[in-house]
Parts: sequence; C-alpha cells; structure tokens
Amino acid sequence: MTAAQRLTFLAIGVVIAIAGVVLLLALGAGGDQGAKVAATPTAPATPASGAGTRAPTATPRPRPPLIVQGSPRTLRFTEGDTIRFRVRAEQDDEVHVHGYDKLKRVSAGRTVTFAFPASITGIFEVELENAGLQLGNLRVDPR
Repeated sequence: MTAAQRLTFLAIGVVIAIAGVVLLLALGAGGDQGAKVAATPTAPATPASGAGTRAPTATPRPRPPLIVQGSPRTLRFTEGDTIRFRVRAEQDDEVHVHGYDKLKRVSAGRTVTFAFPASITGIFEVELENAGLQLGNLRVDPR
C-alpha cells in the first residue's frame, strides 16, 4: 500500500467520524428538539392479542410534612381528608396526637409517619408524651 492510499483511507475515516459526531449531536445530545420529543406525551400502547398489558405508571406521592422537635408548626387539613405527617425526635419517646388519641414510639434521631382519616374537626396538639414537649398542632377544618 502506498503512502497516497494510506492518506486516502485516513481522510475517509476522518470524514466518517466527523459525520457520525454531527449526526449524534443533531439527533439527541445537542439542541432542544430532543427534549421536546421526550416531553411529548404518548398514547399508551395497545397490546397485540396474546401480549401482556402495560402497567400504568404511578404518580409519586409527595412526602408528608415533617414536624421536628424544637420547631413547632401547625398542619392544616380538611374533614374527610387523610391526615399524613412525619415526626422526628431527638430522644426516645412516644408521639401523642391528642383528640385522635394516636400514639407511636419514636427513637432518638428517627422518624415516624402518621396517617389516619380526618374525622374530628378542631385543633389538636402533637407532643412528645413522656417529655411533655409540644411538637406542633393539627388543625382540621369542617368540610
């Protein structure tokens, strides 16, 4: 193989590599069109006969609000809703939701989650029972 033939093959290889990079940038990595295509909703696939069905994707539920020791706050709910919240304590104790009479043990530095129906209206204290420390309030408004 002569030097001219080697240079020709090298030039062809460089042209192919440049064309590949340009094509990749045009199709996805660069520009807004890739993002627009990805964000466009599509209709669910219709399974062919005998094929399995596609599982619906679940919308992630936001984490319940967090009540922490030393920073009391009031959480507001409406009668008929589900009351959901988390409590983090600095010491081992029991978290008590007055009025609803809900009790849960909590270990130091750990978090417990409460979830129950808002069936009683009013303002209810959430406290560390043994320490007698108020963590916050739950306010349940009538529907």
